Amino acid sequence: MQKYQSTKLVKAMSVSMLFSGLLGLSVQEAHADSFLMQELANIPAYSPSTAANSVTIYGTVDNGINYIKGGSGAGKVQVQSGGEYTSQIGVYGREDLGGGLRAEFNVESGFQADTGALQTTTQLFNRESWVGLKSNDWGSIRIGNQIAPSLPLFIDVFGVVSTNSAFTWAGAAVVQTKTGAGYNTDLGKGATTLQTRVTDSIFYSSPRINGINVDLMVAANNSSTALHNTSEQGGVLTYAKGPWFLASSYNQFWDSTTGIRNDLIGVGGVYDVGSLVLSTAYNQYIPREAGDGIARVYTFGTILPRDRNIYRASLVFRDTSGVHNSSGATVSDSAVGIMLGYDYQLSKRTGIYTRAGLIKNYGASTIILNSQSLPTSSTGTPEAGATSSTISIGMYHHF
Repeated sequence: MQKYQSTKLVKAMSVSMLFSGLLGLSVQEAHADSFLMQELANIPAYSPSTAANSVTIYGTVDNGINYIKGGSGAGKVQVQSGGEYTSQIGVYGREDLGGGLRAEFNVESGFQADTGALQTTTQLFNRESWVGLKSNDWGSIRIGNQIAPSLPLFIDVFGVVSTNSAFTWAGAAVVQTKTGAGYNTDLGKGATTLQTRVTDSIFYSSPRINGINVDLMVAANNSSTALHNTSEQGGVLTYAKGPWFLASSYNQFWDSTTGIRNDLIGVGGVYDVGSLVLSTAYNQYIPREAGDGIARVYTFGTILPRDRNIYRASLVFRDTSGVHNSSGATVSDSAVGIMLGYDYQLSKRTGIYTRAGLIKNYGASTIILNSQSLPTSSTGTPEAGATSSTISIGMYHHF
């Protein structure tokens, strides 16, 4: 039987998602049966079939049916785009300039495959929009809209998609509205999230030497009302050798409304021998405002590829300290997220999938799942300590 490898971690992610930590990684540095390296060949920037002077159009269409229930509210069934991969279309190009130097660019747009609408009406290329130079000797530099240098997204075995990833909701849950219809704002004034993609940014990636690579980024705040000249700055240090991939990151970013700085510290690792992938990560969110709380997020995941069958599971635990309620009293606030998944590869480009997961809140926590709001009281306060659950089935096609 022909062997099919899962593409969840890598294949349909945008090129620069994997650049954050994998830039310059060679086959010789990886395990002989590396799950990740086998999939890197499907990305234009890494594929041996990508010509030195070429432009490649790529993309994904992903639609499915999703059941979601938030707390004690009524459940609902809906058609939803992006249950396994974000529906997207992109263009990647390169030009060989000689002497080990090449020019590169990448533009990528996300869209809702169930309606045909763009993900955002203010950006055509909301996922990628950068141009840069890459040298075999001194590394790469890019300018534009691109992935932040935090822990690589593949450390979450569900790829940090906006649907069906416990890490996306429980792990990145720092900002929330009072109606419980967004991320979790329990940390206090000025608490905000590090954006997955950072606009107006300058990115540098060093050559990988003895398995070690450094990525650095600084982003200007071009708004005329900006309270800080920089919107984000940070870096990630990675090590990749044999079956091991290790990463450590530090980022500073500023809330656009209050100008308050937030720090994100992360460490993570992946063990990959092809037939088994194990991943773990720790992230700490620290708003630099007196009286604000701190969030710590622990993530564990695994993938078991078995020919056309791919099994995956993740566990996320979010804990906090220093969280206060509206009266100023200190309260307990934590959450656990679980997600299970199964993929069946119909071909190397087409597959079907199913997902089942939940987020259980404890204490004052009001984290939601898959954008489903929690029930609210007459004063607009979301239901605390609630459990949100979801079940999805869907299909994707890469081109």
